[in-house]
Amino acid sequence: MGGLTPFGWGCIGDLFSFIPPSPTVPDMPATLSRHEHRGLSYLRGGDGEPLLLLHGVPGSAHSWAAAGRHLASHYDVIIPDLSGFGHSAENGQELHLDHEFYLEAYAETIRGLLDELDVETLYLGGHDFGGSVALTLLRLFPELTPKGLVLAAANLFTNTSVPWPLRLVGVPGLGSVFARLIAGNRLGLRLLYWYAVRNKATFETADFERHLTSSGIAQTRRILQRSIVGRRGNYEEIEAFLSHLDVPTLVLVGDRDPFLSIDEAKRLVEAFPDAMLTVFKETGHFVAEERPDGVAWHVSDFFRARSSRSPRPVWERWSPS
Repeated sequence: MGGLTPFGWGCIGDLFSFIPPSPTVPDMPATLSRHEHRGLSYLRGGDGEPLLLLHGVPGSAHSWAAAGRHLASHYDVIIPDLSGFGHSAENGQELHLDHEFYLEAYAETIRGLLDELDVETLYLGGHDFGGSVALTLLRLFPELTPKGLVLAAANLFTNTSVPWPLRLVGVPGLGSVFARLIAGNRLGLRLLYWYAVRNKATFETADFERHLTSSGIAQTRRILQRSIVGRRGNYEEIEAFLSHLDVPTLVLVGDRDPFLSIDEAKRLVEAFPDAMLTVFKETGHFVAEERPDGVAWHVSDFFRARSSRSPRPVWERWSPS
């Protein structure tokens, strides 16, 4: 299995790919405008085949906006605020801990948006929790035809090791208290920013603060606790689905991500029939916000290269930006 070389490339198997020292997107960024459908707010812009991008937690449509403006040079980019985040209203179904189908509720809301936009064939991406929603969307609605998939810092396994600050959420009897301390208030989430973000020059505190609406904070706390306390029940169907999803898949991870190790990202690549890994140097958990230009370049490059759908080995590459 390949690793970082002096030239910035790596491989699995026999396929190598050279990565330019500073991947750039030559196209001028396009404008994304805000729209609304039945309480769901979303950004949209560009021309081409649909590319739906789903944010994680904490997050909002702004999570993908900078990369999305570059990608809109080639795609019809659609970036929703998930229910309860950003400008979107909360989902009609209460998403409390005892709600077994909170992932399904988010996915069904996104399916409603795709129906409204008359989209069934699309490229799809998700960061963090947005990756779980993306996979749930494809699992629940097999009539959708994904042409490509990008997963950024997405943890989709039932048995992944949970970092120590988040393990406290699973402490019996005290989990709810720790969830509120860690993710149920602005101070806790600001500390998470300092812990999880490596490239603070690009993804500044003010950018992160845009995600922290009152409703978004409440949803982040609920999702965090639900994801840790009931991880096996919530993610076992997603994990089982991975090996059946024969779609070109690009996995993105930062080399300084405290929540998802490179080994776990490689494990995710190996779970798909057809996948590739890109590792961003000096990057934390919020890949698309810390490295928007590089993410847009790699996503565009990957989708263009794989548009022929020719079979090839699983491979990986490292990006300095």
